[in-house]
Amino acid sequence: MNTLVQAIQQRYQGDFMTVGITGSVAVGKSTFAANLAEALAVNAAVVSTDDFLMSNATLMAHGLFDQKGFPQTYGLDKMAQMIAAFKAGQSTVTIPLYRQDIADIDAQVQQTISRPDILIIEGVVALQLAALDFKIYLDASLSDIKSWYLSRTLAMTAQAQDDPTSWRYQFAQMPVAELSELAMTTWDETNQVNLDRYILPTQQQADAVVSLDSEHQIRRITIK
Repeated sequence: MNTLVQAIQQRYQGDFMTVGITGSVAVGKSTFAANLAEALAVNAAVVSTDDFLMSNATLMAHGLFDQKGFPQTYGLDKMAQMIAAFKAGQSTVTIPLYRQDIADIDAQVQQTISRPDILIIEGVVALQLAALDFKIYLDASLSDIKSWYLSRTLAMTAQAQDDPTSWRYQFAQMPVAELSELAMTTWDETNQVNLDRYILPTQQQADAVVSLDSEHQIRRITIK
């Protein structure tokens, strides 16, 4: 992590800066972003690109629900406007809030982000944004990523078994083998397509590629 922190600090000019972090679904973007924010010796804030997803109702209305997570299902223009507002010196920006428990934008809640020194934007479409000062791609073997995805799906579904408000509740009583098969079908039909078609190509734009081992630990950092 020190190598990456130093590379970012070399780009930082003492004013507002943006860092983007992307990688496959389940590769660990949120955790990595939080760890990076803590390691930077400045005021850093993390925003998820999921907060800029279209609502499920909007996706359904436009026939895009089955492509949820693909670039066309995000408000990339709204993310660009947030960055532009902070670069212009605006002290706060109000953005939507995506809730994992309902897998949708919360129509009743918005969040206010105070202008940090470094804004870290993490998510599958982060490197689709042009106005980023430093771009990071998290990489790992496909077998590890799929294993992490399945483990996370099973764990989060088990946690929802007593929460009927969670979208995962409907699957909580499903036999593990059946749930595992459903999860990997979703992977093949959606997440793998998103990775191959949209996420992986953005690795070419990255200023740094961080390779993770099977324990989610940093194996190698390549600064371009």
